Amino acid sequence: MSVSSETFLEPIAAELRELERRLHETVAADLGPIADAMEHIVSAGGKRIRPALLILSAKLGDANIDHVYNAAMGIEFIHTATLIHDDLIDDAETRRGLATIHAVLGANPAIIVGDYYFGKGANLLSSIGVPLITQVVSATVMKICMGELQQLTSKRYYEQPVEDYYTKIERKTATMLSAACHCGAIVAGMGETEQRALERYGRDLGIAFQIADDVLDYTATEEQLGKPTGADLRQGTVTLPLMYALKDPEVGPSLRPLLAREPLSDADCDAVVGLVRGSRAVADAEARAHEFADRARAELDVFPDSEARGALESICDYVVERRT
Repeated sequence: MSVSSETFLEPIAAELRELERRLHETVAADLGPIADAMEHIVSAGGKRIRPALLILSAKLGDANIDHVYNAAMGIEFIHTATLIHDDLIDDAETRRGLATIHAVLGANPAIIVGDYYFGKGANLLSSIGVPLITQVVSATVMKICMGELQQLTSKRYYEQPVEDYYTKIERKTATMLSAACHCGAIVAGMGETEQRALERYGRDLGIAFQIADDVLDYTATEEQLGKPTGADLRQGTVTLPLMYALKDPEVGPSLRPLLAREPLSDADCDAVVGLVRGSRAVADAEARAHEFADRARAELDVFPDSEARGALESICDYVVERRT
């Protein structure tokens, strides 16, 4: 069954419209250059997966709606700050088909804008007045930094253990989705059992999401991705499809001589992408994404049936079936 983002977001369509209004209103109140830079990113949109997860998680309980919006905006601003810095580190020129902040303003302003929105996100989260929320998110930012450092120090390490890959994506990607769900549970006043279930749901969903994203880097078109196919490979980032392909006796022997070249030319990258795409590695990686999505779905069994639970279950299908 194919699931579109519109399907699972439908139960919170009104909340997401209000969130969007508040995001733009909050950004517009900032200083000119910072507001202009952030409006560029906010207007680029995206699915708002993290705030959507927080809102849906909160709807499984009983939460103050203003606290939900502040938590959702705080999470989104911090996530966006990590993207600004991530794009700068990767020297990426585009994101979602639009020029990145550092490509428009330069490296130094991009660092400052990113730092500013880390602070702004933290300020919104602390305004809720629940110390556990700030503890969860501050620990999350620390994990993201650890994951980023791990990625930087493992570039072009093509024979790295698969376990290292999972640790890296849990830190870089899954931890923020986990925090979004956990914060939704906290805002809704849930007990320890429900909080931990949503925390694990977000973690496993995030791992599934990142594996699927890494597969798309080899299988989708530039038009679908908003960035060149094989962008991770070109930056030296080693992901699960390539790791599996290297272990495939059908293509591994052809891949290794290509990867030994330094630097990889565009033709080399295209050849590697073609070999990975034509191997069983893609199907194997997709299967792993489905396994983690199924694990995430199982965590929702502690909650009674509801529209919000149904939407969270549908997200498990969406993250492994999306093509953009």
